Amino acid sequence: MKFLIFLAIIIFGYLALKRWVSSLFPKTPGHSKPPPPPITDELVKDPVCGVYVPKKEALVYGRGGHLYYFCCEKCLKEFKKGRKGS
Repeated sequence: MKFLIFLAIIIFGYLALKRWVSSLFPKTPGHSKPPPPPITDELVKDPVCGVYVPKKEALVYGRGGHLYYFCCEKCLKEFKKGRKGS
């Protein structure tokens, strides 16, 4: 009788330990990496220096019915002067 109680304690202990360890390392379907986070902001290219900046942080200038995006005030001034280059 003592042997059966001892065996039951060992089995339940093993199952509890297995469940605890498996909760520490959850399985992912297909063992693949999680998908990358979605892109939340569009990048725009500065026409003067070619740097990409987030659209919401860029300086905007409109000319000829077209919007141009700039990384800084210096590039915006260069564009307004008509000189291209950094």
